[in-house]
Amino acid sequence: MLRPLAVALALVTPSTLCAQNVRLNVIEETLSLNPPDIVSAEPLVKDGQWSIMLKLTPGAGAMLGAITKRNEKKPMQIVIGDRILATGIITTEISGGSVLITGGFTEASAKELAARIKP
Repeated sequence: MLRPLAVALALVTPSTLCAQNVRLNVIEETLSLNPPDIVSAEPLVKDGQWSIMLKLTPGAGAMLGAITKRNEKKPMQIVIGDRILATGIITTEISGGSVLITGGFTEASAKELAARIKP
């Protein structure tokens, strides 16, 4: 049985605390996307790598744009369930309501995850 997944885009800032090469992250802002916020989740090949393209509703896209605009030059994680899919640096506002998730997917894993996000 498929259960609804919440997609969280968690913005993190590295803390100054380190112990034995462990980096601690502190979450500044979170945007939780529920299934109705996601218009589509499509697997696709981009630059020879399997990825997932999320298209968001206008409201969810506007919220993502506002959060990423406020947090340029900071790290961002894409988290689904309890799994961190990708971590990167926000170089500019993510506007337009589309998010490309990359992360070393195979064709099968990209299709499976896209189906879990938006059955």
